[in-house]
Amino acid sequence: MTGSAQANRGSVRGMPVLAAAALCLLLSPAVAQEDSGGPLAGFYSYLPAAPELKLPEISIPFWSDDLKKAKRAYRNGNYGRAAKLFRAASDEGDIVADWYLGHMYRQGLGVPRDDAMAYSYYTRVAEHYDPEESSDKRLRITVDAMVRLADYQRTGAVNAGITPNPDAAAQAYLKVATAYGHPAAQYALGVMNIKGEGMKRNPQQGLKWLMAAARKRYAPAEAYLGELYWEGTVVRADRTRAVMWYILARNSARPEENPEIFDRALQLESNVGEDERIEAEARAKVWDDQYPVTASRQAGD
Repeated sequence: MTGSAQANRGSVRGMPVLAAAALCLLLSPAVAQEDSGGPLAGFYSYLPAAPELKLPEISIPFWSDDLKKAKRAYRNGNYGRAAKLFRAASDEGDIVADWYLGHMYRQGLGVPRDDAMAYSYYTRVAEHYDPEESSDKRLRITVDAMVRLADYQRTGAVNAGITPNPDAAAQAYLKVATAYGHPAAQYALGVMNIKGEGMKRNPQQGLKWLMAAARKRYAPAEAYLGELYWEGTVVRADRTRAVMWYILARNSARPEENPEIFDRALQLESNVGEDERIEAEARAKVWDDQYPVTASRQAGD
């Protein structure tokens, strides 16, 4: 069976997998990590603190030669070639390739954007979740796939036949954020608390979740904080802080992933005075020194 056919089959089983996997997450401290050459570069990881891990009977390298070629093509922006190579690996049952393909279909990188395909590839990865996984990197991608499935639960996707279920999404985010400190889950909880989406509205709790993600230099959380300070509805309006957060978000973001952050940062900077901009840059540097992007990310090759 081809990767595409298997992916389509997996989409039917997605929700039960997410619920079952989320329920068995272990509570443990978070440690930040990253894959410098792929989608893992956009989030920070969450490894359990020294659990007793089962040793696998067979040791399989995280990056095979074919996957290295695919990743190199991805890093160089040759998404068409990367998709072809990842599909070949996916046909052999490689969940790393499945995870990359989910990311590529979700964002339309080298392939037409297709939420149904993205959802089904993420489902295949999430099915391999094991809290006692001996490979940190495989654990990271399975947990991340669970977060991506929760994203679809939260918003729904008409073209994928997924109806919104923010209550279930909030529960899944909470388990992943608590157990693994995944910043995308923390960010989602922050927004949902502020909006009262899938839970009782609690802006103060929402701000705490956003700050937790911002400390890991998660660009969407930093940008959202910038909007909050610019609008002044949840927090007191502060143009300098708004620009500060957008400067940080721009430094954390990748143009291909969040181009809107770069555009919005320029827009806000052009609407403040020189003194405000200079102060914002100084404040951003203080935060960056305390929570640097390079320190909160670790290459995953």
